[in-house]
Amino acid sequence: MAPATKRPCRSHISQATAVYSAEYLFAHASIAMHAVSCLRSLGSNRAKQRQSMRRLGVALAALLVVACQLSLVTMAAAQLSPPPPPDEQYEDPPMVGLPVTSPPPGEYDSPESPLPDSPPSPEPETPELAPPTPSQQQQQQPWQAPLPPRREPAPPRTVVPPQEPAWSSTPPPPATRVINYTATGCTTMLVFGDSTVDPGNNNRLQTAVKANFLPYGVNFLGGRPTGRFSNGRLITDILAEKLGIARSIPGFRDARLRSGQLRRGVSFASAGSGYDETTARRSNALSFPNQIEDLWLYKRNLQRLVGRRRAEQLVRRATFVVSAGTTDLLFHYLASNQSAVESGPLYENQLITRVANYTQVMATLGGRRFVFVGVPPIGCLPIVRTLLGTGTTRCHENMNLQATSFNDKLVEVVRLLKNQPDIRATFIDTYTIIGKATINPNNYGLTETSRGCCGTGVIEVGQTCRGRKTCTHPSKYMYWDAAHHTERMNQIITDEAIMNSIGEIYV
Repeated sequence: MAPATKRPCRSHISQATAVYSAEYLFAHASIAMHAVSCLRSLGSNRAKQRQSMRRLGVALAALLVVACQLSLVTMAAAQLSPPPPPDEQYEDPPMVGLPVTSPPPGEYDSPESPLPDSPPSPEPETPELAPPTPSQQQQQQPWQAPLPPRREPAPPRTVVPPQEPAWSSTPPPPATRVINYTATGCTTMLVFGDSTVDPGNNNRLQTAVKANFLPYGVNFLGGRPTGRFSNGRLITDILAEKLGIARSIPGFRDARLRSGQLRRGVSFASAGSGYDETTARRSNALSFPNQIEDLWLYKRNLQRLVGRRRAEQLVRRATFVVSAGTTDLLFHYLASNQSAVESGPLYENQLITRVANYTQVMATLGGRRFVFVGVPPIGCLPIVRTLLGTGTTRCHENMNLQATSFNDKLVEVVRLLKNQPDIRATFIDTYTIIGKATINPNNYGLTETSRGCCGTGVIEVGQTCRGRKTCTHPSKYMYWDAAHHTERMNQIITDEAIMNSIGEIYV
């Protein structure tokens, strides 16, 4: 056989014999196999063939020893190495029962800093979230808040001034624990809910529930209407400023949304929406599942902007604010006369079940800090007083009873969430805050608590407030229209929340 053929074979056999490194285990195994084929080319040269076979045997034995050692080292390292910290685990969370659609073209474009394109071809649609069946409730996730046990409704918590005021007539003392909110690591706020926290997402929807016209927004930054149901900023705007995030939180569907604003957070809320999907369908608003779908799209855009790792960090450290339920209890329950079909506690339980389900999905998408805003004294809203005939002198006690019953169940959900690892949750008791301001308005610089500033103040909301005259001093009024608060009242609620509850998710 020609020497030119033998030299490569000897070279391969020599390389296979010298293999002792686990780093090149698989590559050397390939060389050894090739050496076997080369042995065949040695033909009838018995002496050389026996010598090559001995070398090959040594090589294969060495490979076997190295493989065993590598396996033992890998198993030991897996047992001794600590798991990575939570912030280092960045895996795409699975979508749970949410349809995925792409945002409208050009939705988030901006001449200054255009956002990335919407996600490519959407995944197959799946049914919307639905309340779990009894068998599913028995198999809840370890941290999921179960449905609170039914109990008798609490006695009505009326806000009509009693003989001896239930709340102190002096301003509340300053907080004893000072928290540096700008040093909490929270740089993002994500908002879900109804008209109480909608900054203008409804402006581009085919719905009559809008506020993108005067006199709404007359005292907002720049004096222009944005779609906020107030004369100025909302609770979430003021809270974001207190936390050092931004002066206001824009809507995710705002055509003027810039890429830089994504880092600081957005609002997915939609006026006319609620925890019940039927509520949103009645006004053609964005249902809560739609808002969670927008959260998924937001994460996709954020990942393209700052990278996957940084995007997961921002969402995990973000403050998730949820403010809903008023529209459900008021416009859905009363307007549809459902009291004849299902009791109040039963409907409240259905809403609470949805709250637990939605919170689970938000946690799956990265949510860790949750702020739940309770419903206000619904029976004291000017429009409720007008429609139910109680007048401006007293509130509707049955409606307030329904509000307190729902809040009690929501507090129980928050309590259960606090017991879950890596989850922090708190509750803003707007009912009590507004109740104290109603009984002692002078302590908060208010003079009018029974009617709104727009028009007559007893019936105008949304379109019926368009172009109406307003009061001279909105900062003296609790309500801007017959259902929504002024910026001054939103400021009072936020200050009380900062003092009493918000700090729980940052300590």
